[in-house]
Amino acid sequence: MNQKEKRKHLFRTFVRSKGLFACFSLLLSFLLILGSTYAWITSADERVNRAERNDKRISAKIDEDFEQVFHWSPGTTKKKEIRVKNNGEIPAIVRLSLHEFFISFETNVEDNHRENPAIEEGNGNLVVYPATSVLPNNTIKVNDTSTWKVNNYYSVYANKYYKANQAICNSLDDHSLAYVYNDAGRTMPLKAMELNFQTTKLFDQTKKPTAGDTNYWYYEKGYFYYSEILQPNESTEDLLKSVRLNPAYSNQYKGALYKLVPLMDAHDITKSLISDWGIASTDFAYNMYQNKLH
Repeated sequence: MNQKEKRKHLFRTFVRSKGLFACFSLLLSFLLILGSTYAWITSADERVNRAERNDKRISAKIDEDFEQVFHWSPGTTKKKEIRVKNNGEIPAIVRLSLHEFFISFETNVEDNHRENPAIEEGNGNLVVYPATSVLPNNTIKVNDTSTWKVNNYYSVYANKYYKANQAICNSLDDHSLAYVYNDAGRTMPLKAMELNFQTTKLFDQTKKPTAGDTNYWYYEKGYFYYSEILQPNESTEDLLKSVRLNPAYSNQYKGALYKLVPLMDAHDITKSLISDWGIASTDFAYNMYQNKLH
């Protein structure tokens, strides 16, 4: 038997041997599966790595320096400095809106005159109620403005409560209720709260910035827009310096609670900012940003 005939004979023997053929098939299948699995894992790792390399985070935060006041007295001025910092990884443009919350309490107007008890003469002190007047669900919590409601009670001393007689608690989702800068029609009680802005860095339609002005805020339609692109780790100029309760309102707002909540928007420097923020082509903010976007 020559070599060629020997090879044919071995091949016929291998094919007829079902067990040996099955083992070979199993080994071949395993190698194919292992190769496919390795290729899939490698491909998946590459996709994850590409995503990580391209995932740049836009983020900004409000920085505040303030002196907390729980009970306002007429003439009180407290520091309330507000600025924005870019704590993300890419340049950003920011804007702010301000939202106010206020609640005042009953004052004593029914004290009897010393010489003539028939004459009522209020002393202007806050009316104090005992704990028996208070129900479990009608107490005021300083950090929960949803509890700032008329006829709710606020505890200052143990078993002594003040009763709310006026409350302003606007929804943060309703931008039409945001603070209006230079509003001549500002009414009481919010008129009594005076916001002292850094006026050298704040402009509006009555006082426009000049060509050389930079790093300023511009108020328009309920928003304070910052003029510059913030690079990562950069901060804006302060918008606000302090808040004061006007001394003219000596009694009626004594002990009042007041909260000023700044809301901030941050956007990348793409042209979609104009539509995303609803800026019209006639707005000053449009001209301020159009050459800075791409």
